[in-house]
Amino acid sequence: MLLRISRESGESLKALNIKFDKLAQMMQKTSLDINYKPKIHELIDLDEIPEVNLINENWVKIKVKLGGICGTDLHILALDFSKALTVFSSTPAILGHEISGVITEIGSNVDNFSVGDRVVVEPILGCEVREVEKCASCKDGNNNLCSNFDKGSIPPGMTTGTCKDIGGGWGEFLVAHKTQIYKIPDSVSFEEAVIVEPLATAIHGVSKKLPDDFDNCAVVGCGTIGLSTIIALKAFSNCNVIAIAKYPFQLELAQKFGADDVFLVKKDLHIKKIGKKIGAKVVTPMMEDAMLLEHGIDIVIDSAGNASSMSNAIRLIKYKGTIIMLGFPAFMEIDWGPLIAKEAQIIPSFEYSYDIINKEKQRSFQIASDLIESGRVNFKDFLTHKFPIDDYQYALEVASNKKEYNSVKTAFYF
Repeated sequence: MLLRISRESGESLKALNIKFDKLAQMMQKTSLDINYKPKIHELIDLDEIPEVNLINENWVKIKVKLGGICGTDLHILALDFSKALTVFSSTPAILGHEISGVITEIGSNVDNFSVGDRVVVEPILGCEVREVEKCASCKDGNNNLCSNFDKGSIPPGMTTGTCKDIGGGWGEFLVAHKTQIYKIPDSVSFEEAVIVEPLATAIHGVSKKLPDDFDNCAVVGCGTIGLSTIIALKAFSNCNVIAIAKYPFQLELAQKFGADDVFLVKKDLHIKKIGKKIGAKVVTPMMEDAMLLEHGIDIVIDSAGNASSMSNAIRLIKYKGTIIMLGFPAFMEIDWGPLIAKEAQIIPSFEYSYDIINKEKQRSFQIASDLIESGRVNFKDFLTHKFPIDDYQYALEVASNKKEYNSVKTAFYF
């Protein structure tokens, strides 16, 4: 039996679609002309599409209230993404994996949820969602590292937003497996709930190596992920957090969310200032940016995932220190020499799964939801811009131009 609150049968809905033929065409253009760069909205179309249907009795339908625009989405639209992961995708797909909404239809095999429940969606489409025998990673609780993203009851796709037939946050409705959904606490708004996904990403990264008391931890980049990382570090450790931001308005937010020291990127001046602040030895190689040697930063978290941010991380890290790579670079060309000379290590972090915080193992999403519910931080300040789906071109411009619009998190509302 299916419980239903739905539109008239056959009624079409608006959604932003990404299609293989257009993607292939633009990728071919970039291969023929290295100077060709598509406009941020060229790769997607605002289409009238049929309303999505439940996959089976283990799924629910959700009316999207807010669908966030993530940096990864923007990289896809700019064709600046790893093609290696395209084997785990299917089109036409509706982008958007930061989602808060309301259940409007529920499968007969879904317990503990009801029509009308406010929920967030954990986007990963691992074995449990696909209803196949669990791979080794999923058996260990690492559904983010699933090897079966191309099998099972739905088409290929690593996450909601890269898989056709299930919808995404940039459309009015989507469907989700019962294992993907979490109730939004009564005290938490849809605006706060849409931050659960990036906060879970940050928590998963921070948990890779929780700082010891009074460690110096630098967060490179103060967008949504960087600010979330600052919050996670202050919530789950007693370290000293140093925030490094590209824009002045981000420094103000970093301080508001708990950073102990803030520095604006300005060539390599910030590296020299940080070195002086923590008592590290600062050297400036010939024709290179400055770097720290003795007593550098214990843990550096790169939340931006580009050549500049990783170069900063390598120059700031101490001997045998740890760099956590939260940002998702596709390609970058940098000088790796200082990393090797310092015998520092890089720990990549991808999405979220289970994390151990305070000796308790929980889903990253649950930890993030609990932190938002605690009220320790005002997460309303993250969502700076909201747009109806018809204004998608302007919305993407705002999300892509943080300096001009002072944007942190931009989202579509329905």
